[in-house]
Amino acid sequence: MQIGLQRFSDIQRDLDQIKAHNAHELMRAMEVSVIRDCAEMAAKASLFRAESRWGLYHYRVDHPQRNDSEWFCHCHLKKGDDGVMTSFKKAVEPYIIALDADELQAYERLRVGADAA
Repeated sequence: MQIGLQRFSDIQRDLDQIKAHNAHELMRAMEVSVIRDCAEMAAKASLFRAESRWGLYHYRVDHPQRNDSEWFCHCHLKKGDDGVMTSFKKAVEPYIIALDADELQAYERLRVGADAA
């Protein structure tokens, strides 16, 4: 992820020099810019959440276990006026309907476990 973030900086410097000759090229240039921003956001968000969660959707070799004590939260990412992206945690609101222990683990039973790999 760190290597990718460095490359995103290089790409941003290239995008700052991009030029369009018509509306179609301008649309494509803007699309590339947005795709780059989304890729940077995904990388930064993944690095912020220092745990593994959701099966193979978010697996970190350096943090292979789920850690509910620190990461049972919503992770948010925003881009400031200075263009720097920052991450922060937000508490999960209490469930409207109480869930029993079996229901709380229902999603985990659907995921492919590490022992299957």
